[in-house]
Amino acid sequence: MDLGGCRAGRLLLASSLMEPSPDLVSACREGMVLRTRDRRAARISRLEPAAGLIHGEVEMQGACVWRADGRWRDAPFGAPGPLDLMPPEPVATAPPRTASPRGALDAGNPLFCCD
Repeated sequence: MDLGGCRAGRLLLASSLMEPSPDLVSACREGMVLRTRDRRAARISRLEPAAGLIHGEVEMQGACVWRADGRWRDAPFGAPGPLDLMPPEPVATAPPRTASPRGALDAGNPLFCCD
């Protein structure tokens, strides 16, 4: 995408990078801990899917309410800010890779060489 160096293009790019998740209500559950844009912990206390609201508490801020897309409800002009919720991190499905000395010293191991 060519933005041509214009100011409107830079603003468009910046706003697309700051765009929250389209439906955070379905990914949340009560008691879940999410992060805000400024990486503070936000514990979800109540969900209102019909109204599209997420209620919770942010450390050092107190009680907060977010819209279904994760934007802080009380943000000035609805602009993205540090109290917006970030979507949950994807869960790793593969187990961590580990190395075993027994496997490395096995005679049939073609990856081990000793001169």
